[in-house]
Amino acid sequence: MIKERLQAGETVIGTWVRIAHPTVIEVLGRAGFDFLHLDMEHGPIGTAELNQLLLACKYMGIPSIVRVPGQDGTIIGRTLDMGASGVIVPQLHNGEEARRIIEAARFYPQGLRGIGGACRADSYGQADTVSFLASANRETILALQVETKQAVERLDEILEVSQDAVDVYYMGPADLSQALGIPGKFDDSLLWETIQWVTKRVRSRGKAVGIQCPDIRLIPQLQEMGIQYITCSMDIGLLSAGAESMLQTIKNQG
Repeated sequence: MIKERLQAGETVIGTWVRIAHPTVIEVLGRAGFDFLHLDMEHGPIGTAELNQLLLACKYMGIPSIVRVPGQDGTIIGRTLDMGASGVIVPQLHNGEEARRIIEAARFYPQGLRGIGGACRADSYGQADTVSFLASANRETILALQVETKQAVERLDEILEVSQDAVDVYYMGPADLSQALGIPGKFDDSLLWETIQWVTKRVRSRGKAVGIQCPDIRLIPQLQEMGIQYITCSMDIGLLSAGAESMLQTIKNQG
């Protein structure tokens, strides 16, 4: 389980999926990633496509963390009912938003996620309800994205509200750099000072920090900072890089 590995201090590596086809899941699953982020915020993945991708993740035995397109509680609950291993929620601003997200993603006593029943998550009604509710709260991964200026400024408030209900606080350098007024400047000292500050605050509460790594050569540095949950590239980037590398090798032989 990803949560157990994070609690044990291990680093887990994943990548993003935006191509809405299950074959992509099969290929990336065989590559050995620890988890996959299925992206509904950016790209063409809708509910129907997500259903097929989640089936592929289940078949491959790889954890599926879905970035929902926003903070809509109905979409969060539906995504988890469909069998996602967890959700990552973007564009967080304050503690009140964190509270509403937790309410949608966790069952009582942590939240009030709707008990729909007869869905993939509860083995289509075959699971014992009480056991299912407890295991879902225990095993489901909930990640919040700290990528707005307000979320950084109100991080302590967010952490206080979240308590034990949130597993990962995840930073995307692209949106975070924009929020800091330095869009796309991934080498800027302000960006890295902010990432370090957020990491220290989150780690002081015993929670895991995640990030989209802009350069895989930075992974040792990120680990030294205390960041454990790392995503690198995405399906589109990996496909593009492979094609370009092959063509360049062919051209160099000529």
